[in-house]
Amino acid sequence: MTATVEVMPSWSGAAHARSIAATAMRLTYKVQAHGAHHVGTSGPAVLVTRCEGLLAGTVLHATVPRPVHVLANAAMMAALRQGLMTRAGVIPVDAPTAIGAQHAARAAIADERAVALTGSTVDPAYLLATTGAPLIPVVMLGVSGRVPTDPPRPRSRIDVYYFDPVEVQVSGDPLGASVRAGVAEQVRQALTDAERIASVRAGRSE
Repeated sequence: MTATVEVMPSWSGAAHARSIAATAMRLTYKVQAHGAHHVGTSGPAVLVTRCEGLLAGTVLHATVPRPVHVLANAAMMAALRQGLMTRAGVIPVDAPTAIGAQHAARAAIADERAVALTGSTVDPAYLLATTGAPLIPVVMLGVSGRVPTDPPRPRSRIDVYYFDPVEVQVSGDPLGASVRAGVAEQVRQALTDAERIASVRAGRSE
């Protein structure tokens, strides 16, 4: 492992958050996870969802079959205290460049853990290009209220779709702008395809 211990997010915190989130989601919403086995129970993985909702991280904790380190989206950063997120194994994104968050995520991936990127706070291209971890597209339906960042009403139906891991093709220097742009396009296409399939399977769209 090349990263320092100081940037490693808490695995025990993520495990504890998973237990609490599963109970909270079960009591508050009608959550259905589809294809969660694609995440596996070990090995590095980068889960990516476009969901900007406040509950995105909680839903991931509740439905992924192992502890996962969520990079906070803008709604989570605005509503939750950084200390609370850190104790839960969540990776705060507290700078426009997200350098600290990227380092923490890379450390977790190097330790063969799962990391999840929500919303548009952090571009997944850098992590995917530099770590070689597989991309797992995730689509969430019903996670938002009337305002995209608000939670839905209690007892609402929430569907979460996990798709087959995608081996991202990296040709050239992973730090090069053109290479990262190519990776970003692969991510965009994978998420677009996943969102289309999920909407058809769920019989709804968002």
